Amino acid sequence: MSIPVLTAALMLALAVVWHAAVVLADARAVTRHRPDGRVYRPGRGWTSAAGLAARRRLSYLMVVAGAVLAGLCLVAGLAPGRGTAMVLGGWAAVVLALLLADRRHGLNRYTAVCLALLAGCLVLAGGAWALGGRTWTAAAGPPASFFAAQLYLVAGVRKLRSRHFMDGGVLIDNLAYNAAQAAAGSHDFVPFPRTAALSTLLVHPAPRSVCRAVAVCAAVGEVLLGLAVLGLLPRPATLTLALVLHSGFLLLSPLRIVPFSAASMGLCVLATSQPLLPGPLG
Repeated sequence: MSIPVLTAALMLALAVVWHAAVVLADARAVTRHRPDGRVYRPGRGWTSAAGLAARRRLSYLMVVAGAVLAGLCLVAGLAPGRGTAMVLGGWAAVVLALLLADRRHGLNRYTAVCLALLAGCLVLAGGAWALGGRTWTAAAGPPASFFAAQLYLVAGVRKLRSRHFMDGGVLIDNLAYNAAQAAAGSHDFVPFPRTAALSTLLVHPAPRSVCRAVAVCAAVGEVLLGLAVLGLLPRPATLTLALVLHSGFLLLSPLRIVPFSAASMGLCVLATSQPLLPGPLG
């Protein structure tokens, strides 16, 4: 199979396994600190011990599914053909079914959309290769290009229209929250800034100006990336822009944002393989 399809499949495998591992780690922490097995999640209320156990079982299945998907990528790379393509596409459908089941348990909406879109595009890619052969290898490119463009353009425009975001307020809020969580002992966030420096961040104009500039760059970058995945920028420039943006996102929450970033990068790889608007720049 084509390198973009295999790369995207590996990104999906990484995202699924990482997400499931985080869920399992959370479940172990709840079991250790709350003997009754119940946990309160903002926006979802109390999760019972039975609900937590069900999600734990599903997460084990997702770890296995992700590992098998990665193995199938290796097989498809070493022995490309219609048979391996059909198996890879079929297993991507299994992963998609698990993701839809996990969505009921509270997978972040934006992450769930990215993961489901990537899995769906891989199902299409595997089926197209199996039915049409090598000439259909880029069949997943146009739908990936369309959906990736929609996701980035919507996110970018929403940021541009948010005064609080464009003023750097959202970034300052995130940095303050991350600093407080890190000071409390959480390993999910980068311990920057230190709590002693929070007053400078919140009061002095220079840090706020930096946050404002970063916010503007992020919003404009997402809009530009949304246009780029349509084929309006060369492929190397598009993937570089995506890598820079998602590397920045990882700084906000290195542990929990990896599934979103991996799925988004996989979608970008597929999108740039055959964008909706191919041309001299595509």
